[in-house]
Amino acid sequence: MNVNELIGLTEWIQNEVVDAQIPQKYQQLQALLQQNTQPNQQNTQFDSQKEDLLTALRAIQTTSLSNDQVSFLSKLGIETLIGETGADAIEDILYRNVIDVATAAQKIAERTQTLNEGVSKSAQISEGLSGLVETDEDEIVDGVLMRVCFLGDASMNNVADFKDYGAAWYLISRGITQAHDKAPEDIRVVGAAKGSVIIELLADPVISGTVASIIWGSLKVAEKVLNLKKLAAETRILNLQEKKLAGEIDKAAEKEKSAGIKGIVAEQIKALNLKKTADGEKITALEKSVTELVTFINDGGGVDFVAPEEARDNEDEVVDDGFVQIRKQAENIRCLESKLKLLENNSEEANDEQ
Repeated sequence: MNVNELIGLTEWIQNEVVDAQIPQKYQQLQALLQQNTQPNQQNTQFDSQKEDLLTALRAIQTTSLSNDQVSFLSKLGIETLIGETGADAIEDILYRNVIDVATAAQKIAERTQTLNEGVSKSAQISEGLSGLVETDEDEIVDGVLMRVCFLGDASMNNVADFKDYGAAWYLISRGITQAHDKAPEDIRVVGAAKGSVIIELLADPVISGTVASIIWGSLKVAEKVLNLKKLAAETRILNLQEKKLAGEIDKAAEKEKSAGIKGIVAEQIKALNLKKTADGEKITALEKSVTELVTFINDGGGVDFVAPEEARDNEDEVVDDGFVQIRKQAENIRCLESKLKLLENNSEEANDEQ
């Protein structure tokens, strides 16, 4: 995560957490729960405070943050205390897994303290960087930022890799934009970052939505392939005709990848309403695009989607600003990526045991 992202995250925390009075709402609920633990005290209803907190938590969306920002939000201890995850945890404490009021009060108090500590650290970071860094004042509001991460076997280690991945991403961009009657130039390069190489691309929500749809399909294919590879590793451990059976499972994993690519292409042809007779050139370019993108994702590369913050009307209701669908897609992709990381770790552990 670069410094501008860090500053942007502290501003997001100020707007979405501090200004929304999330810490105070936690504190108000905790205080009433604590009051109900006192002897000879009449039980005080806390439904209003609970609903106020749950509503405020569920209104917080992280789709305007990058994966790196969300990761840092987790390190601050804030991520699991907000959004749908935070609201579900509150309901677990109060209803699903409740033991007694004292325990519930203690758990809410612990979450309140963690949130306050995270907010305090964010404020310290913001204050420490104030006036020291020149930030880009031009907010990206006309498109979706796609942060292409070159990781794992899809990493860039030299200029030869740079050339190869430049060609691959040209094919990816060409096939998808051509399917929308646009050109590769409609996907702009707006930045880059060091460390694990990241190239920042900007596209409209329609093009980025197609990219996200293909990546979702790619991740589903990766999930099936990983499950098969894990099964092959476990089979070798069990020594049950391991060489022959495990080898067949490995072949099935490769077939699954090939079948997955064909399935994604078919889905995109249908979604984009392409006709084989009239749109043959577009379909050919799209097939190359999907193949390159699936390979990139399966090799460990990733694409992080960052949409502009939700637009709201005068009554603070979310309005359709053209980015609603891509926000949902980005959230679904992040959830599936988290699931795949656990699966990859389990697969690696199985291979280590051989």
